[in-house]
Amino acid sequence: MAFEITKSGSFCFWGDWFGRPLDNSHVCTKASLEGDLLMADFEGGESLTVYGAKDVFSDKGKFYVTDAEMIVWEWELYDEPEGEDSRRFIEYKKLPDGRIRKTSDLGSGIPQFIKPGGAKAVELY
Repeated sequence: MAFEITKSGSFCFWGDWFGRPLDNSHVCTKASLEGDLLMADFEGGESLTVYGAKDVFSDKGKFYVTDAEMIVWEWELYDEPEGEDSRRFIEYKKLPDGRIRKTSDLGSGIPQFIKPGGAKAVELY
């Protein structure tokens, strides 16, 4: 089912900013919500997939997902030519103990663990 995300801004996933706070402005070009699966494409080839999305809210001034099982954010490296080597991802997976395991194909590849502390799974600021 088509879904509209009219809010643009910087992403924060369970309290973990993508980039520096308010550094980017992500603009949605297409989105769909099928049951608890949210998929959205953004300008510049970026994409967001939220599995097990709960309490999804979108209007002109706000966009958030209160909770989720897993989030995958994909983008092309900034200031790099597009191609297979420039596509990157960050994955957040909620564990049974409530912590979030963050993995990425950038850096060491060693997972980080986040305690969300009441932060929403996804929020655009």
